[in-house]
Amino acid sequence: MIVCWVAGLGLLTGCAGEDLAKENFERTTVKAEPGTGQGQVPTGPIDDPAVELATLRTVDACGLLGDDVAGNLTPQEEPSSSGWGLCSRSFIDAGGKPIRVLLELGEGSVFADQATSNVGGLPLVQTAVDDTSCFSTAVTQRDPDVGISVLADHEQGGGDPCQSSYLVLEGVLGTLRANPPTLTPQEGSLLTVDLCESLASEEFGGALGTDEEEARLLPGGLHFCQLSQDDFVVYANARVAYPVAPIEGTKEVELAKGIIGVQQPGTTDTAECDVSWNHLGLSEHEAEVITVSYYDYTEEADVDAACQRVTELAEAMVKTLP
Repeated sequence: MIVCWVAGLGLLTGCAGEDLAKENFERTTVKAEPGTGQGQVPTGPIDDPAVELATLRTVDACGLLGDDVAGNLTPQEEPSSSGWGLCSRSFIDAGGKPIRVLLELGEGSVFADQATSNVGGLPLVQTAVDDTSCFSTAVTQRDPDVGISVLADHEQGGGDPCQSSYLVLEGVLGTLRANPPTLTPQEGSLLTVDLCESLASEEFGGALGTDEEEARLLPGGLHFCQLSQDDFVVYANARVAYPVAPIEGTKEVELAKGIIGVQQPGTTDTAECDVSWNHLGLSEHEAEVITVSYYDYTEEADVDAACQRVTELAEAMVKTLP
């Protein structure tokens, strides 16, 4: 999520191992000003195929931050990606001040009921981090709420960061609808995989051993899904990251022939445990990594049981992946 790389704003890092349902800072809702939104908030269904999660998974986010993404910005460097659906680029605004732009496709920390106007016919939510930084988010899906977010940071002050992020977002939506740049996945890649389909599979349901009809699935982005039922929650998260390897406090577990996972128990009072594994090696320093996390909130639950449980779930998920 874009909130994972706000600290420093020029330093991009991944979010491996984090509870992706949590935000890392407080946003303050701001009202849309003239020039940062148009008209009323759309209330009808959102059925634009150009912004559906399945479409966005194959879009090259950095290709969306082209030289002409916004007419009042002049690019100062090439776009830089920190993973699927994530990109940043530095520009100079019309007043000669530097501005850093961060783009996330499939933003999961979206509250559609905070929309104040629209951008490109989609509900627009604008939130300020501080006087120099502002998010503009186009809601692309409701219940659960998902969107496309642009953070504009006027590093030296001056200008209107909400207007800047709005104009970039408007340009991004225009490119998505006209001629979106796409990625070509390697054979066996997780790039196009819908993790919610894996969590809803017969293999995963069998390992879960509970009534699948009572489970609730919530996509939280392009490659994130949450399954919740009664007193437990399961998260699945795929990303490009440094290859997983065991460290102190973890242990290796065999998930399938030739697939070794790293099991990591939680350190809080909650019975929680993660299993991560390298799905597809990309280079010496990069791999497609997937993590399954299990949280049990019942009073009798313990970490050992959670680790056994999540390992069984990871074994089942492996069977659903390419």
